[in-house]
Amino acid sequence: MKKWLCLVVSAAVALSIGSTALADAAPTSFMEPSGDVAKMYRVKHEMKFDLQGKHAILDGKAITADRPILKGGRVYVPLRTLQQSGAADSVTWDAAKRQIHVLIHPELQPPFTNLTFQIGSGDVYLPDGSALGEKIPAPFLASGKAYVPVRALSWLGMSVSTVKDTVTWNWSDKVIEVLKSEWETDQASDTFTMLYQKDMYIPQFMYSLGNGAWGGETGKVTDKDISMDGRMYNRMQFTAKLRPGPNPIMLTAVSAGSKVVTVKRKVTDSASIPVTLLEEGTDNISFTSPSQGYIQAKPGEKIDISGGILQHNDLFDKLTVSVERYQPSSKDSYRVYEVTKSFELPIKDRKFAGSFTLSEKGSYLIRVISPAYIPFPEHGPSMTQWAEFTVEVE
Repeated sequence: MKKWLCLVVSAAVALSIGSTALADAAPTSFMEPSGDVAKMYRVKHEMKFDLQGKHAILDGKAITADRPILKGGRVYVPLRTLQQSGAADSVTWDAAKRQIHVLIHPELQPPFTNLTFQIGSGDVYLPDGSALGEKIPAPFLASGKAYVPVRALSWLGMSVSTVKDTVTWNWSDKVIEVLKSEWETDQASDTFTMLYQKDMYIPQFMYSLGNGAWGGETGKVTDKDISMDGRMYNRMQFTAKLRPGPNPIMLTAVSAGSKVVTVKRKVTDSASIPVTLLEEGTDNISFTSPSQGYIQAKPGEKIDISGGILQHNDLFDKLTVSVERYQPSSKDSYRVYEVTKSFELPIKDRKFAGSFTLSEKGSYLIRVISPAYIPFPEHGPSMTQWAEFTVEVE
């Protein structure tokens, strides 16, 4: 299984993740959920409408749509037709600025999901207000409708052609349909499968490293040429190592977006789970407290952290402890942990000690971050994660 690392959102520290991440002492065995957890496929769309405004067809059915305009040898299309077609989530008009904001449906996977066109200007603007950098023939208003040159739609994931006075738009939704959003296991690892349309890029999965960072792995194809719902699929199998408690798994692919499923690992014997040491931590740190990697605590109960540093290094001055609550965001699927507190543990005579409390119920990931000692030419010494454990406050 090939492992890769993706820091989707900037983390507070540089992470060094090795093959020991998320591993623990429990024997590895697999409990596969019943059936595929998701399937990934493409839904093709086509819209045709003529320059005379006599007809418009969307996916084979007649609809009412504003007609295109031929001006100066160029074809211009009404932007609101994007919303009529279903390709755009919204097309809004700002009368004061004479601008049209287009928010395209994210499942198109377009080069740009959010663009702003300016009436009378060849500039196209990104959400931060900066210009796209490539000018277009200026959009204009006609009969109260905003028109843009048809070639500008390529930035929004549309393939456009004009033949014999008929304008044709082609686009496709790239869908990851979740069939099983969550399940439970009592094992340290879990194996699951998903289907993907065989002419799309193979999917991968990503697991949360905490604080907006994600690592990823590929899987293996176990079945091919599965005929279903008019498409041909392959089946991909993944195996994920699991922390105690909830484990968000992001299913993703180059040719599609991403969806998150959750595997909850139930723990029957917390004493069998040690503190997880990551690759750099194995040679540098040991713990006397906590004595296990999964703690069940009451609100306000004190949790001790103490131990020793295994090697001398003049830069080993302090550890940083990041306390992160599992709290998936409905607005940002990449942000599944929220930092609730962060504090430092001074290192003295190669020892450290401290404690903290958690007042709110929930699942927490406690990450122990190293001193800044890893050479980093541009920014000076960098930190990395040495260890982690989980706490369930009930």
